[in-house]
Amino acid sequence: MIDKMIDDLSDQEDTQLATLTKAGNEEAFRSLFDKHYNWVYSKTYRMLCNHQDTEEISLDIFMKVWQKIEKWDTVQGSFQAWLNVVAKNTIIDAIRKKERIREALLSMEDESELPLVEYQDQRPTPEKQVESREAQEILEWALQMVKKPNHRVAWILRHLEGYSIAEISQTLQRKEGTVKIWIFRCTEELRQILTRKGLKWV
Repeated sequence: MIDKMIDDLSDQEDTQLATLTKAGNEEAFRSLFDKHYNWVYSKTYRMLCNHQDTEEISLDIFMKVWQKIEKWDTVQGSFQAWLNVVAKNTIIDAIRKKERIREALLSMEDESELPLVEYQDQRPTPEKQVESREAQEILEWALQMVKKPNHRVAWILRHLEGYSIAEISQTLQRKEGTVKIWIFRCTEELRQILTRKGLKWV
């Protein structure tokens, strides 16, 4: 009950600040930036696993918020829900750009040998499987150890972001069969990583 009250107050504050930002109030925008930056950074780093890229993309996300804030409306939902959509789209665009560059460099190789964008696939849903912060941190660490970026990204989209296979296929512009293989391989690699660490895969 108390948590819900806190969330409601936070949403109200976001609404006030976002409304002022739509009117061109830079101080209100800075307040939104300060309030949500750590959350955006954490979300971005989980996908990219690179601090330099994460910092750059996080700033890009807030630049888009400033540029597109007029598209947000309370009828569509909370500011944070809208921010989440902006963040997801910006991160995915960045991943696609990196993959296009990677594919250009490796264009002479068979597509099946191309490095995969960091997406991982785990059979159990982490949010249900992981009940403690310590376990979550272990999962985050294991995800960073996954060798194929595409595998990690696909896995995160499926099990942390809740995307369907069809949505991931469209987002990554890959066949559904390929996405399923990436997720499966990521799951297997995560299992091996955790086993080597002396941890049991649930």
